[in-house]
Amino acid sequence: MSPLDARYLRRKLLEAQHEQTPVALCGGAFVSLSASGYYWWLTGQVFYLYWLLVAAVVMAFRLVLYLRFAAHHRNTLAGKATESVNWQRLQTLGFALAASTWAVIGLYVEFSLPFADAAFVYVCLAVMVAGSVASTASVSPRMFLVFSSITLLPLALVLLVSLVPKKVALGLACIGFFAFSLRATHRIAEIFEGFVTSGLINEQLLRDLRQEQRQVLKLNEQLRHDIEIRTQTEQQLRAQKQRAESLAEKLYELSSIDGLTGIPNRRYFDEHFAEEWSRALRGQTILSLIICDIDYFKDFNDQYGHLMGDDCLKAVASALDLHARRAGDVVTRFGGEEFAIILPSISLQDAMLLANQMREAIKALGISHGGSQVSDLVTISMGVASTVPSRDSEPEALLRQADEALYRAKHRGRDQVVSAEDTDP
Repeated sequence: MSPLDARYLRRKLLEAQHEQTPVALCGGAFVSLSASGYYWWLTGQVFYLYWLLVAAVVMAFRLVLYLRFAAHHRNTLAGKATESVNWQRLQTLGFALAASTWAVIGLYVEFSLPFADAAFVYVCLAVMVAGSVASTASVSPRMFLVFSSITLLPLALVLLVSLVPKKVALGLACIGFFAFSLRATHRIAEIFEGFVTSGLINEQLLRDLRQEQRQVLKLNEQLRHDIEIRTQTEQQLRAQKQRAESLAEKLYELSSIDGLTGIPNRRYFDEHFAEEWSRALRGQTILSLIICDIDYFKDFNDQYGHLMGDDCLKAVASALDLHARRAGDVVTRFGGEEFAIILPSISLQDAMLLANQMREAIKALGISHGGSQVSDLVTISMGVASTVPSRDSEPEALLRQADEALYRAKHRGRDQVVSAEDTDP
């Protein structure tokens, strides 16, 4: 990954973290008020009011970070490579401070109140850790590790060393929940980073991932009722993982599309050509292939520039694709200014007829080409080959025949269609 790509990735991750902050702060404020209010009402101890004040200061610190980020992000983050790193450190500090406040109240309640009265704070801690999965999973597993380890592990250790059966069981449940959530967080973070760096339909995939995060948050809210229902929660999170993997599969499908012309690329051609060859071999049906090349395209680029060259490639690809009407016909960008058309179950004569129609359609586009030696318009040369596959033949042979036919078309003066059976005298 280039330094520019790495900076872009950090910026997008930080933007995602920024967008999650209001929800995280509102949820934290609600749970903080619930916990401190409940225990102050139960015990009357002023400690819980002091604790609520400290928690409010920490949330205010995080709110200030959020507001400053929103105000200065566009002007500073785009121009300084180190700015996102600084913001990330401040965000991590905010998470660590918030986690410390929850660790303090958890330990205080555990040491000062009976197990039955302390149960509510266990639920509050589980809710905060579950909520941090949604607010940090797509951004930084490190933040989740900082928050959850500070929040849960000290209390889990105290519960384990108490040697009281029900406390030991709860401590084990806390550790198991921590480990499972950390694994799920890493998995979601990997998928999200892959979406950002791919550069393909990034915004749509990002919206889908945010929807997944909201669904994970709804599922994790159920942990407030019973943190020991681990089996049900694991099944639900596994379903979310499968849905996220389906998004990754969609991304894989998009990697087979040529980014400039919008038609399938060479990678798709190789896979689809092999499939059509196997299908024709099983059914003993004919398979035709057209290889075509834009005449004097290098001269076109030199004379009109690469932007005009890109527009020319798009127009040619669209015209070729328009003529491949059957369900099995596929037009692909073979490389540079070269295209390949796969035509299952079509004879050589019909393939030649279709190729000539395509050649005329390219001329009819009326794209000027002052650097061409055969016409004042953009033209193409085409090589056509057909075969009925046998077990002794290879798909590369058909590809080679079409390519050789294309070579003869160029040798004979270009702007023409040549069959593989039409050999030079």
